[in-house]
Amino acid sequence: EECKEFYELWFGLMGYVNDREKVIREKIKPVYPNAVHDDRIFAVREVLWEKPQLIDEYIRETKLPQDQIDILKLWRTNFIKGSLILVEYLPDYAVAVGSQDGVDCLYGIKGISNSLANTLRRPLPAPVETVLLPFRGKIIYDSYLQSYQVGMRDGARKFIEEIYDKAKSQGIITSLE
Repeated sequence: EECKEFYELWFGLMGYVNDREKVIREKIKPVYPNAVHDDRIFAVREVLWEKPQLIDEYIRETKLPQDQIDILKLWRTNFIKGSLILVEYLPDYAVAVGSQDGVDCLYGIKGISNSLANTLRRPLPAPVETVLLPFRGKIIYDSYLQSYQVGMRDGARKFIEEIYDKAKSQGIITSLE
């Protein structure tokens, strides 16, 4: 149910952004699954994160239930776009090292339709690019996860382990709300 809820909200937002910004010719409907190919929606997604104020406009111009408005407001104010390094797969989420205000921290990221371990299928550590979003008390990603095929030598692995161990003392952030 959460998967369907997320994607219908996400595709509704993507449809609005596309209608407003004329990114692609296809019409993105707020349904899951969506008929528009992922790489086409990715282009719309890039415009959204360049202009996150479009979320405010979508809320103002679209009749939505209050719980969806609340989710969208959190996306607008609490999204994190950038590079992370996935360092561990745990039963409840994947752990990624990121930076928050210049301080290394750990994020516990849930997959909305599939775990990150099943989505990524790569040995760790794995550098990724994505947008983290709050959703129903969890951290998810906005359905796009760019993985870099970068080989990590022992020195890089040791450096990442040191960052991970230091950030562990602060705990794992599991909500952006």
